[in-house]
Amino acid sequence: MSLLSPGVTLRYEMADFDVCDRYRFVVVDVDDGLTFTQAFAPEDDEDDDADEADADEDIGEPARVGPDALAEGRTIAVLSQGGWLSAELEHAELDDDVVQLSDLPPFLLSQQALRELREGTTLLRPEWSGEGSEPAALTLKERRTVEIERDGDTVALPALVASGDEVELVVLDDDTWPLIVERSEGDNYWKLEAIGRTAVPDLDSDGDDDDDDDDDDLPPPEPAGELHHTGPLAIDDFIGLTRKLGVAGMDMDYEGTRFLLLNDQRQIVLAADYKLVLVAMPGGVLRRAHAFPRYGAEQVLAPLGADDPVDQPGGLAEGAAIAEALAARAGADLLYPDPLGPLFISLHDVRALA
Repeated sequence: MSLLSPGVTLRYEMADFDVCDRYRFVVVDVDDGLTFTQAFAPEDDEDDDADEADADEDIGEPARVGPDALAEGRTIAVLSQGGWLSAELEHAELDDDVVQLSDLPPFLLSQQALRELREGTTLLRPEWSGEGSEPAALTLKERRTVEIERDGDTVALPALVASGDEVELVVLDDDTWPLIVERSEGDNYWKLEAIGRTAVPDLDSDGDDDDDDDDDDLPPPEPAGELHHTGPLAIDDFIGLTRKLGVAGMDMDYEGTRFLLLNDQRQIVLAADYKLVLVAMPGGVLRRAHAFPRYGAEQVLAPLGADDPVDQPGGLAEGAAIAEALAARAGADLLYPDPLGPLFISLHDVRALA
């Protein structure tokens, strides 16, 4: 039986820097490539034997990978916090609302890479490598059998174990679908939890339930007037400015190209370029402190120096101080906390309405 066929579900645990999420991928079609949906897995999703009603509740975002990437791909598409962040998706082409991926999905190795790995070595560009970086070498370490939960039963399947300077990998030894069992890049990882089966999502459904979604298709915001540069701002000055301009909401491009504050009519009253300063503190220990020019962490702003904190004791206060230093090094006009977690956004070239 083929590992992937319409209706097959894959449940993965994924960690990237400061978050740990669970995803549920559902295969829609395997003709001329791979079409699947991705969504966050429910917390109470103990097994993947979901019924049709559950599948209809959250079809997830559909995506398609072409046959070329499945056959010879060397780059892994970046999926973080429910969205695709690959650089190739800055101008993503949509076909019937299906995201067209030019890279491998996080749960597959290419067929050519698998054949090369069987011989001893292959090349793969890690998911979190810098934009434009070259693929890294992966060397076969051992062949072994791994136990996988499949349709509620535990099955033993052949796998290859490989490692390199940036990646450690366990992949099923399957000619057609080299499924990733586990892949780690430092603190970041993907781990297969279970394979199951559900109803095949209907991507062409135009049911009445979708009518309410039309209300969420808001037009893009437009400037309310001429924007002027403000120069460096203290946080209190920034808050005062937002109140003066009647800020009622935010529009943020999570690929890192724009940061907009809007009034209650969705007009732009303040705009800025931004970088994300990441300070992760799991377990009360400061693990990483970086500044990224893109939300997807495609490239570190500058190489970490010997005095940059990594794996040192610290808490929120220490993290904030480090974030300020990193933002200053990035030339930020303003630094403020992101409510999503231990993150800070550094704003550059802040522009506000006069």
